[in-house]
Amino acid sequence: MVKKIYGIIGDPIEHSLSPAMHNAAFDAIGLDAVYLAFRVP
Repeated sequence: MVKKIYGIIGDPIEHSLSPAMHNAAFDAIGLDAVYLAFRVP
């Protein structure tokens, strides 16, 4: 199966805790996914 990619976009985005929280949750439930922050002006 292909890893799923989720994310948040914004500018600024560096302060977002979303990637850390979502990736921890994905790991906890065994979901093959990654959550990324995308800086988009």
